[in-house]
Amino acid sequence: MENVFSEFGLTIYGDNPWKVINSREFTQTEVNAIRSNTVVDSKYGKSVCFFLKGGGQTYIPLSTRGGDAELGSSIDMSKAKLVTLHREGDGNIVRVEL
Repeated sequence: MENVFSEFGLTIYGDNPWKVINSREFTQTEVNAIRSNTVVDSKYGKSVCFFLKGGGQTYIPLSTRGGDAELGSSIDMSKAKLVTLHREGDGNIVRVEL
């Protein structure tokens, strides 16, 4: 008898949580590259949109432990951290933690 949960190598997420593998402050080079930032709504919940001095923008989701930043607000780069998470079966992801 087939069992999709054991025969197809599906990842079981309940027993396989995300783990913090690195946490650090933004470097001065990173801070200097940012013109401004804004908390926005995204498919990952809230994200920070970083507007770059060199042009363009990039988005990093907020950590679920990242505090309660208001949509449209700006984060304090001197207090924010970049957190790298890993889960077996998935690649690393980065989040902003306040």
